[in-house]
Amino acid sequence: MSFIPHNSPGNLRPSQLITSFGPGSIAPMTEDSVLVMGLDHWHKPEKNYKRLNHPYLEELLGMEYFRMPLSVAGSKTVTCRSFPTWGYCSNDNCRRLQRHPDKPSGYKRTYMCENCGNGLYPAAFILVCNQGHIDEFPWIEWAHNGSEPCKYPRLQFRAAGKRLGHSDYYVNCITCGESKSCANATSPSQMKKIIDGCRGRRPWLNDTETCDGHGLRGISVQATSLYYPSVVTALSIPEWSGRIQQTIGEYMETIKNLRAMISDIEIAQRAPLFEDLRRNYTPADIAKEIKRRLAPGKLGDGIEDISELDIRKKEYASLMAGDLSVHDLEIRDSPLDQYMVSYVDRLKQISRITEIRAIRAFTRIMPPDPYSTSDAVTHYSQISRKRQKWCPAIENRGEGLLFSLNEKRLAQWERRPDVESRCAAIIKAYRDWSTERRWNPRPLSARYILLHTLSHALIREVAYLSGYGEASIRERIYSQESGGIMLYTANPSADGGLGGLVRQGQARNFERNLRSAIERSRRCSRDPLCADDDPVQKSKSGVPVHARLNGAACYGCTLLPETSCENYNQLLDRRLLFDETYGFFKDLKTIH
Repeated sequence: MSFIPHNSPGNLRPSQLITSFGPGSIAPMTEDSVLVMGLDHWHKPEKNYKRLNHPYLEELLGMEYFRMPLSVAGSKTVTCRSFPTWGYCSNDNCRRLQRHPDKPSGYKRTYMCENCGNGLYPAAFILVCNQGHIDEFPWIEWAHNGSEPCKYPRLQFRAAGKRLGHSDYYVNCITCGESKSCANATSPSQMKKIIDGCRGRRPWLNDTETCDGHGLRGISVQATSLYYPSVVTALSIPEWSGRIQQTIGEYMETIKNLRAMISDIEIAQRAPLFEDLRRNYTPADIAKEIKRRLAPGKLGDGIEDISELDIRKKEYASLMAGDLSVHDLEIRDSPLDQYMVSYVDRLKQISRITEIRAIRAFTRIMPPDPYSTSDAVTHYSQISRKRQKWCPAIENRGEGLLFSLNEKRLAQWERRPDVESRCAAIIKAYRDWSTERRWNPRPLSARYILLHTLSHALIREVAYLSGYGEASIRERIYSQESGGIMLYTANPSADGGLGGLVRQGQARNFERNLRSAIERSRRCSRDPLCADDDPVQKSKSGVPVHARLNGAACYGCTLLPETSCENYNQLLDRRLLFDETYGFFKDLKTIH
């Protein structure tokens, strides 16, 4: 992705524009750091984007379609501005701290020191508040410790070279000799002594708003907590993968305009956009699909806070319905041996799958609730000033496997008193932890903890057999009213996958991997400490809530890279898999 106003500051991949460097984030470039502007400021030519559609995702986010930014030679897609506008000189003998103009002078790509002419490094800190506003750090006020600055302040930013951390840096005024360490630059209480409060600035939208938030503080420009994107994911499913639905999605605006004048059957009979489809489908078939696509409440009428979990219910039912082979999805059953059916109901191989990931908003300081769209619960910072009918998204393609546990066995297992008590302690800790973050805790049960733990165990088992690293394989847990797990890999740079993960979905390979994963889960390099970790006892002994979010689980046995886990490596307990009393797979080792 190209940026302005620089001539050529660097490039970002489309996937980065909905994760680390979306609208409102600060992206480090070669000569500067830049603030990615909101959607109102993005360049509009259609050639710069690929249009994406997903009915459920559109309904969830209130969008008409999605746009995937493309890298087009000679074209600029995403607008940015230099931020912060404070910088310090790269010359060790100068180190003058100063503000620079919006654009470098002349044809230069680097901002220059007004004192010695050397290049400027971006300042180390900016201001941020709990409501997501950002502003320039008050360097002049900070150097003078909140008192009246001198008439002509000239600042320097230096490192003492004596210790690690912010306390090694200080800013001093050459004019009057005042100096202050940056040790407490990230402290809200210290910032209250320096300036009155947040000005409500949203420079990525070029506006300000009233701010009644608290917690104004300094933050490092490179801090990961400066930007947490709220990303929603949906998979292509058979229900919306037919040729008629693909055509409707591509010409949605035209169809809506025609609907205002003529009926669906007339559109199907007369519209040129359906000319090719009329050779294989009747106008009645096309009209039926138009009505289905444009019907409201596809995710469920009367639900106040629909979320990605509601998409998953539809997704799971559609994927389990039958085999299918279309351009964006290929899925087929993998027949299981008779003795495996007591543990696993169904197994499917997914040779081709398409994933759409869209960014709807972001938060600062605290990560957003991943399964809520209610702004009343989580304060979201918007990615556009005016309401848009689209938002950025990326399309990934890959492969995977999908299976469901035996429902009868699963229902009996989760009703066991020892399972209920152990899992209830973990779930309570998670609810307390969520409440501290002002999240709306999602519905959870012992079933979810079992499925989540099994998913991690299988990812660790199949990673190297499939040719993918652990960080490349994602999980998707279908725990609401089902017992399904999908393991898949998807990326924007390939049309499909290597085939290794699909092969692990063959019945014989899957059985071997499942048995091996359960056997490996019995051992950990931290045992007996890890295996003896009891969430019930921890809840009674006053252990802090963040240490009670898992049962027997650590990086030696169960935890994964965070790119693979859908729940921040929480809600895991490997004893649920193998324990001789209540383990779901306690007898699996005896199967031959």
